[in-house]
Formats: sequence, structure tokens, C-alpha cells
Amino acid sequence: MTGLDYDVIVIGGGSAGSSAARAAQDEGARTALVNDGPLGGLCILRGCMPTKTMLASAHLLHETTHASGLGLQQSGHLAADFPAIMARKDKLVSRFQQAKIRSVESQDYDLIFGKASFNATGCLDVDGRPLRARKYVLATGSKASLLPIPGVNEIPILTSDEVMTLEKAPKSLVVQGAGPIGLELGQFFARIGCEVLLVNRSPLLSKFDPACGVELARALEAEPRFRLAAPGKIKHVRREGREIVFMISEGCKDYEHRAEAFLMATGRDANLDDLGLEHLDLAPFGSGLVHDLRMRTSHPDVYVAGDATGQLQILHIANQEGIVAGRNAAGAEPALSVDYRLKSSVIFSDPPFAQVGMTEAEAQEHGVPYVFGEAKFPQTGRALTMGTRFGLWRVMAHQETGEILGASILGPRADDLIHILSTMMYSRLSVHDVLKMPWYHPTLSEVILDVVRDLSTRLRA
Repeated sequence: MTGLDYDVIVIGGGSAGSSAARAAQDEGARTALVNDGPLGGLCILRGCMPTKTMLASAHLLHETTHASGLGLQQSGHLAADFPAIMARKDKLVSRFQQAKIRSVESQDYDLIFGKASFNATGCLDVDGRPLRARKYVLATGSKASLLPIPGVNEIPILTSDEVMTLEKAPKSLVVQGAGPIGLELGQFFARIGCEVLLVNRSPLLSKFDPACGVELARALEAEPRFRLAAPGKIKHVRREGREIVFMISEGCKDYEHRAEAFLMATGRDANLDDLGLEHLDLAPFGSGLVHDLRMRTSHPDVYVAGDATGQLQILHIANQEGIVAGRNAAGAEPALSVDYRLKSSVIFSDPPFAQVGMTEAEAQEHGVPYVFGEAKFPQTGRALTMGTRFGLWRVMAHQETGEILGASILGPRADDLIHILSTMMYSRLSVHDVLKMPWYHPTLSEVILDVVRDLSTRLRA
């Protein structure tokens, strides 16, 4: 390797980066992983794992304080202890992080700590140390995205990052954004005693499944401390004493709303700042970079993976992209491509929402003929025994072949049930195949029989 330090250098030590480095090393490439800051990545440190830990407390509190409908009477008062919830979260995050560190340090690639950026010669500089490689993988993660609301620069803003370090829960909160971050953290704070108003510019789940969004809105509006303005818009904000004053447009009316805190949960942008990418002449796409299914950018020697793509910012997809980018950067033959056919998303609200495969909007965009079948959880046996009040299961199939193209589940254990559909779609099963399979009764999974029966009727039509 005359003049080169490595075959592949990966920048970023989160899920995508560590997957890319391991894949490149396994392919026989001399590999380095450059990481700036603590190892662990967003999922472990400020994303998936801490939020799910916090939600476990809030959801259990809600269940125990709303159990009279199941014939249970509470003799004592159960309340949220916010410092204790956060301490438990910190303890588990530390455990997950240590496991991640051990995993990374056990690999054969070189681990280099420092801030990486490209210079005018195309060489990578890591805290003053020049490093050259044949190929590079950008896996630098993401940063919180902020809307340019008038007045927002004059008030304190929380993002999901700052929430992780709170020592005291606010008494009232406005949440901007109804993606996973906004819905999960909004419901968390409402269930531990905070008055929450969630504002979103479009109806819930409009990018995934509007019908499930309507059902989720019904469920959230039944929460005693949760109010929803979706569609709605925050026109401007200002500070007044210890409160934040919001001017909100909802429907045909404008009104003022006051709260102690403001959570901006409008997604995350690719974190590509200060990397010297202007020296590489990379083509941008949204907040990320143009890339193909081999994860190669517009520069033949630079690949991208994970949140840094600015696209599907989900851990299991980041891992897949990292493996593809790492192996291809190492010169794998044949080259790999990412298959997004089984892409899935989960929102860990209560009830949770999960989606896999093609959405209705995508089917329309690509001219795919489709039909839907659906069933309502509160009308099915096991869900009734559990006291389930809300929930909808929808499956989309090809109108001509009956092959399952996608599914949405809003209801109990949707985050686990969606894998039934992923498995079926992996094997390209049809509606007719599902009807031939045995389903144990009474279970939540057997609700799919009601869905595909509805689908088969529409297919015959």
C-alpha cells in the first residue's frame, strides 16, 4: 500500500460505522475506525435504548393507575419519581455502552479517537495526523433538526438530546413534531404528570398509514394530560417570565398557549458538518448525500451509511447499510446492494405503531395495483380479554397476485407482531398462503386471519 495507511477508513463509531469497519475487515481490508467522542452511537446514548427505558416506567404507571376496568382496585398512590426514572435510564445506558465498547475493541481493525476532516488534497486529517486510504465510509450519525419558528432563538429549546440530561420534569410542555421522537417523549411526559400539547403540521402517521393515524389520534386524545393539534402550526414563540408563550394556528383559529418547556422533535439531519466534504465535491441530497444502493456517493472512493445518509435513520437499516458500504469499500466481489423492500419502522407509543414494506403512497407512485384488508383489535378475542380500546391492523397485497406488499399495525405488541409480516414478505407469501397456515387461539397474532379474509374478499372482487 505505497503511500496509503489503510485500505478503508470508516469515520464514525456508531452502529453503521462499527458494522462497516467490521465488514471491511472481514473482507480482508486493512481498516481503521475513526471516532470523535464517546463510543456507543445515538441509539445507545440518546436514542432507542434510553427512551424505551423511560417509556417502560411511564407505560407501567399508566396501566396500574387505569386498571379499574379490569376489576382491579388500587389501595395506595403510585406516582412517577422522575430522578429515579432517569437514574435507571443512565444505569442501563452505561451497561449498553460498555457492551458496545467491548464489542468494538475486540475487533481486528484499528480504533482511532479524534476529529476527522478532509483537507484540500483529499487526505484525511485526524487531530493533526494525516491518514490516507483507498476508500472511505462516512458514518457520522445525525444531529437534531430545528424548525425556523419566529422567536425560537430567544427561548430555551429542548431536543431529544437535552431531554436525556434533565434533572426535573417540566410541569407543562409543547412538543413540535409527531414522528417517533415527538410521540414517544410527548406521551412519556404526559403519563408522568406533565400537561402536554403536541403540534404537528400534518395529521398523524400521514407518511405511513393515515387510517392508523386517525386511530392513534383517538387513543392519544383519551389521555388525560395529552392534547393534540395535528394538523396545527406554531406561528411564533416568545418568553414571558418563566413561561413560553406560543401562538398556535389550528384549523380556522389562532390562539395563545403557555407552557414551561418546548421540545423540538422535528427529526434529525445528517451530521456532516466540519468534515471538509467541500474538498471532495460530493453531491448533496436533502440533509445527506446522493448515493446508490451500493452506498457509494458521487465520489467513487467515498461511501456513506446510517443516519449520515439523511434518509432512513433506523438502527437495523443503518447496520445493513454499514455492512454493504464496508464490504463494497473493501472491494467485495460481487458488490452488495441494500434491499429496502423489507424496510420497517416502529413508534413505541401506547398503542405502538409498526409498519413494514411498501406504503400506499409508494404503491401509487410506482403504479403498483393493490388492495387493503383490515381488522380492528377491539373487535377480536384476545384483545378484548386484555381490555384493548384502540387498534387497527392493515395489510396491503398486490391486486393481481395476492402477494403481501406491506402492512401497518397499531395495537398491542405491534412492535413484535410486525415481524410476522416481515417473515412472510421475505418469503414472498401471498394472502392465500396465510389462510392455509394454522394460528393459535386466542392470540393477538391470529388477528391477521381477519385481515387476510377481508383481503381475499377484495381480491376476488
